[in-house]
Order: sequence, then C-alpha cells, then structure tokens
Amino acid sequence: MKAFGNLRLSVLQRFQRWLFKPFYAGTTLQESEPTVAQLSNYDVFSYLNYAIEDSWHEKEFDKNSQIVQKLLLHAATTKNVPFSVCKATSCGHKHLFQKINAQQPLTDDEKLTHERVINRFRECCKVAKAHDVGLLIDAEEYNMQFAVDQIVMDLMKEFNTSKAVVYNTVQLYLVDGNDRLQQMHSRATTESFHLGLKLVRGAYMQKERKRAQKLSLTSPICKTKSDTDTNFNQAVAYCLDHLSNISILLGSHNEYSMILATEIMKKNKIKSWDERVWFSQLLGMSDHISFILAKKGYNVIKFVPFGPLEKLVPYLTRRAEENTAIAGQSSRELVLLQREIKRRSTVAKAL
Repeated sequence: MKAFGNLRLSVLQRFQRWLFKPFYAGTTLQESEPTVAQLSNYDVFSYLNYAIEDSWHEKEFDKNSQIVQKLLLHAATTKNVPFSVCKATSCGHKHLFQKINAQQPLTDDEKLTHERVINRFRECCKVAKAHDVGLLIDAEEYNMQFAVDQIVMDLMKEFNTSKAVVYNTVQLYLVDGNDRLQQMHSRATTESFHLGLKLVRGAYMQKERKRAQKLSLTSPICKTKSDTDTNFNQAVAYCLDHLSNISILLGSHNEYSMILATEIMKKNKIKSWDERVWFSQLLGMSDHISFILAKKGYNVIKFVPFGPLEKLVPYLTRRAEENTAIAGQSSRELVLLQREIKRRSTVAKAL
C-alpha cells in the first residue's frame, strides 16, 4: 500500500510539473537561470520571485527575508534582473497584518513581533538601495493591505530619497484603488520622497467577494470588469502625468491598457526607455505583448517565480486561472506573433 501511495504521489507531482511548467522557472535559483537568459534574447528583463505564500513561523519569516536579500544580491550581479520582489506575508504573519488593518490594539508580544516584521523589510531595503536594485512589495488581501501600505510607505520615505527603490503594489480592481494611489502620491509629494508603484488589476477577486458576502460587508471589488479596466487606465494616466516623483511598473495582460500607456508616453514626450516606466507580464502569459513592446524599445520585464513546487501551488493555481480567463486572446496572440515574425523577416531581408 505504501508503494502504491508513493506511486500516486509521483504521478501527481509529474502532472503538476506538466500543468504549471509554463508559469515557473524551476525549483531553485540555478534552475531559473536558463529562463532569464532566454527572455534576454528578446530584450526582456526578469525579476525573480521565490513564490512562497502564507508562512507561519518566525524562523520561516527570517529565512524568507534572507532569500529576498540573496535575490537582491543576485540581481545586482546579473545584467538582466533589475528588480526583486517579496510578499508581506512572507515576512510576517497575516493575522498580525489583519489585526493592525482592523485597528485593533496589539499586545506587547505582538508589538515586538511587528517590529521584527519591519526590521526584516528594512534589511531587504538596505540591500536593495546599496546595490541599486528595485524591491517590489506584492499586494495582499484587502483585510491586511492597509497595514502593509503603512509599512511600505514608511520604507519609501526612508529609502526613496533620490529615486524609487521600494515599490508598493496597487490593485485597481478595488473600488478605492485610485483614491489610495493619490493619497500615497500626496504623502510622497508633501514629504519629498519618490513614489514607487506597481499597478495591477488584482489577484484575489473571488476570495474577496466571498468574504464580503459571508460577513455581510460591501464588496471592495469593482462590480464589473469594465469598471476595473477604467480604474486601471485612470491610474496609468495619473502616474504617467506625474513622473516627476513617481516610478511605475505596469503589470497587465490587457492589450488596450498597454497601448494606452504607450500613447500617453508619446503624448507626454516620455522616451520608451525611460527608467521610470516598466511594462510587466507574468511568465507564460501574454508573451506577444512582452516581446512586441520590448522590440519597440520599451522597458519590459517578466515576473519569474521559482521554488519548491509543493509550496508554489497556491500561486501557480491563481496563474492558471488567470490564463484561462484570458484564453480568448489566444487566437489574437497567434495573429500578432505571426505578423511580428513576418515583419522581422521583411526587415532582415532589407538589411
């Protein structure tokens, strides 16, 4: 029976590797290097993410923080990796963030725990600034995001004195996404530091709606996709109109949003290679957007996760669901890729 159980586990693991392979670069940093090299052939940069979610113990949080610092050092010595990334819940317990978010008083022990969380982030930021590597702090669920924002904004004030080093993530499927973005910008302007922002639509939609329904709360999520698209595009326009103290990374697989961004850049006379503006897609998704933008001279970067497969499943499951949601673009991707291949062939013959 034990042998049969091991066989079933082995088959399941192989199936998971096959299912998720397009969305992750391997189980170790070394295994991810060929993916980074391959993307660089298309003038696409990478940022590596040790995609572990929902750690529970202090030793795990310490280890995760050390991994982020290691990735920052790796990025500093690797030509095609200008950013690193981490999640708040990899450095601190989500229940602590939730309690702070709800404005509940902390016990003395929780206050000390919170200080350790801040110190883990600060150590990562020190490495990022010392080696001129951007550090992207990923978004969390709504019931802990304000607590995360508070920490990240304080770190921006400390480390983003001359340019954006630390970046916060704004999810624009949230009804209040643009209000929060502008509040962050107001503080950055008032307190004279640079605001680093990663703009995304969002990754916890179903979970947020179910929680709101269960607790009889108003859903924080936009009612329609059209509302989310409007929110995102307004955020893009706002940031591109305020580049004097904002740097942005636009995380989107939506063709219209990416075209809109390039049009605003042209209108505002922003160079395609301006280091304050990056376009980002997830590994294994919307490659036609990434490669065409890179070919036109824009700064393009892929989110490249790696880590033990059994711990990557929560992240990878969301990616697979997102990829299914935009599956309707597949035929359009093929047409665009074929058109781009034909164009390149024509250019090559002319040279």
